[in-house]
Amino acid sequence: MQSSELLKAIWRGDLARPQASAPQLRFARLLDALLPMRRVDLVRSGPGYARAMPERTELMPALSLGDVIEEELALATPFGALVAIAEARALRDTAGDAARSEMLGRMVAEALIGTAGQGLFPIDRETDALYLLALSYDALAQEPAMAALGLVAAPFRAGLGAVLASYWIGPAVPGSAANRLLSGPRGLCSPQLRAYLADLDGSFTAPDPALADPALVRLEGARRDHAAWLRELEARVSVRLGWMAGAPAREG
Repeated sequence: MQSSELLKAIWRGDLARPQASAPQLRFARLLDALLPMRRVDLVRSGPGYARAMPERTELMPALSLGDVIEEELALATPFGALVAIAEARALRDTAGDAARSEMLGRMVAEALIGTAGQGLFPIDRETDALYLLALSYDALAQEPAMAALGLVAAPFRAGLGAVLASYWIGPAVPGSAANRLLSGPRGLCSPQLRAYLADLDGSFTAPDPALADPALVRLEGARRDHAAWLRELEARVSVRLGWMAGAPAREG
């Protein structure tokens, strides 16, 4: 969903607050565990809608997503919050944990891709960082504690991979290069994907999948704002990949 389309959707009234329900609360707990930020939750009807972006995202020059939500939806949007837009159908009682897990994978991928636009990592290290973060979230999704919250690892990986494939390669439709590179049990660890990324980005060093660690993306404590989440990821990834943490970020 591009910024202009999102703005039109808000103006049309297509987005709304989620209704309180057991599936919605279960979903919110998983989001808290995966993306522990202050958050504004919204739902939109229609298949495939799963977005996660900071409230300061500009929908038009000098018009942020948070400002539009407060004005059009009368919903308080704290500065630095994450806006999570879920597919309404996946939060119904009839939907299962697998559908919600796939959507969560898409949201996490959206949030990770957003780090590139923030200038979080040096431009020649962004692919390495994004790859390692994705591997670490895939590992986190396989932990028993996440399963106890209702996360199903395989569909989570599928959602994560589909969005990353669109970013790196192109739409992951059946038979496409993206579908071939990211489908299958090896997923992000696929040698073919690693070779593709090396061709795509001459700076990609193909970090060893053994460097992936759920602890890299498992942030404990109170919810933080989006900027604090970014800083924590930057510090952890820099240490894990042996970079100098705290280097000035490029302008985003």
